[in-house]
Amino acid sequence: MTVTAKNSKGTELFVGTASGVDADSYLDGVAQEQISDVSFPNSASHRFTPGDAKPEADIADRDWWISSDTGKTVAKTFDLDAEPQVLVIAPANSDDSLDGTTVSLQMRVKGVFALSLLGIAGTIILAGFSVFFFMRWWASRIRPPKKDVGPPSGSEPDSSDSGPGPGAGSSSGRDGRGTANDRTVKGEPGPATQPISTVQPDTAGHAPPRRRDLRNRRSFRAVTASVLGTGLVLSGCANMPIAKPSSPDTTPYERTAVRAGEAGKFMTNYTESLDKTLGDKGSDLDKIQAVPLIDHTRAQIQIADKAKQKLRAPNFTEVVAGSPNFTEYPMWFYAFGTADKKSTDGDKQLTQVMLVTRESASTDPLVRSASYIPTDQMPTLMADDSGAVEKGPEDFSEDLTTASGDVSSFLVDGKAKSGGPEGLKEGGFKGFRDYLGDLRDKDSGFDKVDVDCKPYEDLKFEDMTLSTENGAIGMGEVRCTLTIKAPSDYALDLGDTVEAVKTNDKEGDTIKVDTAHPYVLMKTGDELTAVATDWNVLSSKVE
Repeated sequence: MTVTAKNSKGTELFVGTASGVDADSYLDGVAQEQISDVSFPNSASHRFTPGDAKPEADIADRDWWISSDTGKTVAKTFDLDAEPQVLVIAPANSDDSLDGTTVSLQMRVKGVFALSLLGIAGTIILAGFSVFFFMRWWASRIRPPKKDVGPPSGSEPDSSDSGPGPGAGSSSGRDGRGTANDRTVKGEPGPATQPISTVQPDTAGHAPPRRRDLRNRRSFRAVTASVLGTGLVLSGCANMPIAKPSSPDTTPYERTAVRAGEAGKFMTNYTESLDKTLGDKGSDLDKIQAVPLIDHTRAQIQIADKAKQKLRAPNFTEVVAGSPNFTEYPMWFYAFGTADKKSTDGDKQLTQVMLVTRESASTDPLVRSASYIPTDQMPTLMADDSGAVEKGPEDFSEDLTTASGDVSSFLVDGKAKSGGPEGLKEGGFKGFRDYLGDLRDKDSGFDKVDVDCKPYEDLKFEDMTLSTENGAIGMGEVRCTLTIKAPSDYALDLGDTVEAVKTNDKEGDTIKVDTAHPYVLMKTGDELTAVATDWNVLSSKVE
């Protein structure tokens, strides 16, 4: 099937194919003409849906188009047996309209012409046979009867009635016995007279009764049935599967949040965009990140600028993505990227875990959380035939909620609760506790250092988990506030990191520092492990 759109006014057109879930979300609330059914050769079912004059985002910039093209004349050819898609035709420039645009559909099929010729030939042959048998049957109805040449087999004349009688012929004066004997010997026809009891009135000139010939009638019925049957078969040629197009369908189609093979493309695009944003000191950062991660990145940009350092995004050698969310927006998925060893510090190779959400087809994917785990701890995702990864079990969501409280408690007092997740005394958790220890050291000069930690609640991490081969995986974050008080005769100096993120210039002896602690929680069998490779200073202010 080929769908062609041509604009007589020279307007640049766009044609694209997409999964129904993307097209429906993108065009939601936008004025549009929907063609829902096509019946060849010249009938289509369509309806107009009122709405806004144009979509929220430029049509050509969307990343979910399966195929797309632009031009004054655009066309799309697709296989009728292919996976269903929605085809969208729109002006390439959102300020233009489709006035003067004509859309046509053409279908190319193979084998129908040859089959039609065979059908016509068969019809002619069967019609010829039917006419032949019909004429033969009709001729048998009007054929004159055969003449009678003698009495029925086994009959003999009655010798007692040899004299003349009614209806006698010209030989009535002869010797009946002698004449009869002579004819019998010579094989001549029988007597010209019959007993009066066998003669029926007014029947002398008609053919005698005879048996009806049913064979011709059976042949006629067979021919009639054949002709009717052939007609019924040939009448279905217009609906043969080879010639019948499937109707376009506008219902939502299943699709993965990141299609198979596109995880690498997403990670590459994200890395390139992040590198550009970091080089521009955070401009357009909100187009690729959202809370809580965007808070971390903005603080890192300020800190790097204060320390005259340059930030860069990591490079990935291997990527994978998984999501259970297929058929509706908003979507979310996890992306895993094995970082190049040059992109991270330390001897161990790390894998970055990112939680990504997408609110609609008109918006871009936003990375909401990012943290690292050792590559050798990366669990195996179990995807089905369509690429879907089952959501984490309900009890793991409860574990994630409980673990956030355990992490918060450990960051405050440094004590890991019995039954809590493993790993709290390592990595970023340990790093933060060591930082607190340095602030509380008697040589630091601070009078008091207090800390208050709570789970981050503006993103429902517990609703976004994935099942793995031996358990489940999810993410979480804890926010802490440090209250640091110095003697009144001391000057506060907390280093470039804290100074870089100060939000006021007030003088005082107390400073509050907000920190973020993202982590990854993994369940293997019955064992829970929390992994954090680092922590972030977000802001500070003097009181």
